[in-house]
Amino acid sequence: MRRTGVERMTYASDAGIREALEGALHFLHDSQAADGSFALESVPSRVPLTRADNLFSTAMVLGLLPALLRPETRARASEYLLQRRDAEGHWSWLPDGSLPPDADDTACCLGALAGVDAALDRAEGVRTLRRFRRWWGPFRTWMAGGAWGARDRDDAVVNCNVLWAIERLGGRPTGGERAAVQRLVARTPEAPRYYCSTGSLAWAAARAGIATPALRRPAASELAGRPLECALWSLACADDWPEGAELLLGLQASDGGFAAEPWVRDHSGAWQGGAVSTAFAAAALARRCGAT
Repeated sequence: MRRTGVERMTYASDAGIREALEGALHFLHDSQAADGSFALESVPSRVPLTRADNLFSTAMVLGLLPALLRPETRARASEYLLQRRDAEGHWSWLPDGSLPPDADDTACCLGALAGVDAALDRAEGVRTLRRFRRWWGPFRTWMAGGAWGARDRDDAVVNCNVLWAIERLGGRPTGGERAAVQRLVARTPEAPRYYCSTGSLAWAAARAGIATPALRRPAASELAGRPLECALWSLACADDWPEGAELLLGLQASDGGFAAEPWVRDHSGAWQGGAVSTAFAAAALARRCGAT
């Protein structure tokens, strides 16, 4: 509510935000599958060619909230990720070997596991991620040749996630690596190849410490009914944006969760998940109220 005179706009209290955060964490605990994963599903109106799989969504939930998830939730998610690692130290979108290893799954799994102090050879993890780097260029998405390795499949969000994971593992991106990712981000003015919105790019770049001056946060009216997009921009903002938390509070369901929203995509369709939307919203709320 906007007031006049010397009175200022008022927003939800920290207590109210913390209550919403607890509700979101409760939802995530209850929605975790028996195998430790968090569900990802195809968007009904945009069915992708590749089937949905829970690996990437689980890595994202764990990576966003390593200190806030319940210990048993963290442990089960970690075990699920570790069981999906292949003999070469990579991760793939599907468990059956039908797709080559990819930098995004590998980076987000390694970064998430490092954040919960899972048993990892961290130096080897950094070396694994650097196998995806092109000569004097950014990190390729797929560990494969031919069409899979074409430069048009390089993705700015994927590259930012690799930088984040290298640092999470205790490494330090080189000047050349960071510069290559910065160039890729700068020439990606809209949604990247494998993500559904510019909000994902703004968030991933901010998490990797890369500026995105060409990207502008949408007006609040454009974020109405879009909890994932609202959370992404809340996390991406360098400045204080209390309106973001206020918008999220109005979008939280009675069970503590937030609605699924298209998140990642292939060239024909997209995937979404209530756990993903809820994890991003919880991370944004936690940032707002200073929870760790």
